[in-house]
Amino acid sequence: MVEITCPVCKNHCLLTVEQDGEQITVSGNKCARGELHAKEELRGERKVVTYHAATTFASMPSVPVKTTGTVPKELVFRLIRLIKKQTIDHPMQRGEVLLHHPLDLPVDVVLDADVVQE
Repeated sequence: MVEITCPVCKNHCLLTVEQDGEQITVSGNKCARGELHAKEELRGERKVVTYHAATTFASMPSVPVKTTGTVPKELVFRLIRLIKKQTIDHPMQRGEVLLHHPLDLPVDVVLDADVVQE
């Protein structure tokens, strides 16, 4: 049994994942995306990338960001390097796109919190 916190949506559900041979059972999810995320995470194939992007605001020097879907495991660190190059210099809201289809992936990198100007 493995417990993970799901980063896919704002619920951040605590998922319990159990594997019996090829059978994977997920509980604790409030949406279907949580079940899919847990199975992909357990298999180690793909990951939702979460990180922090820099801002120019002293009251909030960084803001959490995440991908809108899963990314192949081998591209995670390349994507993080792209996120590190970003600096937010204007107010943005949770869910706004920071990077659209980075590395030609079918996902976006979005803010996971509001950035309010000082």
